[in-house]
Amino acid sequence: MREAMGRRGRDQLPRCRGRHPHLGTFAEQGCDKQPHILVVGASNQWFAQTLSALAVPESGANELDARIEKFWGNLQHVPGPESLPFMRTMAPLSYEFEKWPDNGELWAAIERHRAGLDGAGTDPESRTDLLTPEWQVFSGPTLPEPSDDFTLYRHPDGVPAPLKDYYADVVQAERLREVRAMIGFTRLDAPDFEDPDLVIRAPLARSKPTWVPASEVRGEGIFLRVPEELLAAWEKRVRASSFTDERRETHSVPEEHREAYGRFREHRYSDRLPAGFDRYRGWPGLRYYALHTLSHLLIRTIALECGYSSASLSERIYAGTEDDPRSGLLIYTAVPDAEGTLGGLVSLAEPDELVRLTRRALSDARRCSSDPLCAERLPRRPEDFLHGAACHVCLFVSETTCERGNRYLDRRFVVPIGDPDLALYSEIP
Repeated sequence: MREAMGRRGRDQLPRCRGRHPHLGTFAEQGCDKQPHILVVGASNQWFAQTLSALAVPESGANELDARIEKFWGNLQHVPGPESLPFMRTMAPLSYEFEKWPDNGELWAAIERHRAGLDGAGTDPESRTDLLTPEWQVFSGPTLPEPSDDFTLYRHPDGVPAPLKDYYADVVQAERLREVRAMIGFTRLDAPDFEDPDLVIRAPLARSKPTWVPASEVRGEGIFLRVPEELLAAWEKRVRASSFTDERRETHSVPEEHREAYGRFREHRYSDRLPAGFDRYRGWPGLRYYALHTLSHLLIRTIALECGYSSASLSERIYAGTEDDPRSGLLIYTAVPDAEGTLGGLVSLAEPDELVRLTRRALSDARRCSSDPLCAERLPRRPEDFLHGAACHVCLFVSETTCERGNRYLDRRFVVPIGDPDLALYSEIP
């Protein structure tokens, strides 16, 4: 083994044959890449690259569009408006569309839905932007009609009084359906969240696949929206903040995180970055740090009370920009069995429970067993880790729970630690 490892071993290894075992083919022009020695069963032999999306109505505020999407399997075969009277005589269409007696209105909605499907199949951006439809449904003023795949509930009293300054909206997702599809895999390097082209993805088939392996997960969740005014004022305040270290040098906490992101990409992809590459491309921004940290704090607290382990929970962060402001997070169950629909998570969004849950999560965030080491951590040069005041004791969760691999976390952006101007919430409710 020693003869095959290290620089000396690489010089003695045979040339790669260009064989693709999972495809049963060989590279046409051979292979000029350097072989790597891996231990059998090593975790970096392959990394699955997946996409996931929630089954949400295409238009949460339009009940007719939601009905058409629900029964599209029947309606997609309607050749024209002259066939609608006959279709109305058959169940379930005979009673599902009684509220819309006008066949012209119904046919216009069918054509609109068909055009939307065609556009989604041809527009590359519509295929990849999976979070926008979800955000529109969760944050819309009117919730969609309940269905077997998607049921939302908003408490009549709205956000509890003690949390009016903390959340702008609270939505209980009583039913959710998530579809996860495997679109490829990588070797040696895990897929890059921000720039997938930097890591070579191995194909799943010899030609362009017409289907990919996928799984369906049903569960429940809690959607929380942070007031946009609060986040905008916090971003402005944090950008203007600075501190002086022991060397009398002035630093900015956001700039330290941004510089660490650039160093991380340069160190990780030093052998493949093109000339003129923007080292900051894909940086999620300040509000993602705040929302992501808040999500982890709530997940760790929820896991202690809802009956699910933290590995059974998952998150989706809806963090926008100044041009497209988004400020929400979804915590939901993500296990492929009946455990995900027992109701223990949704019940924690009731007013009294949510107040107690939030108070406990923010109180626990102000201290960590690893303080002061954790509280003072900041990715200063030459460090390239992508978190600040965060560790396994206070913020990290399992890899299956976090959507970014426990990166972009910092407690000082949510609760007062050191500089109170950096905290999104200056007080505990």
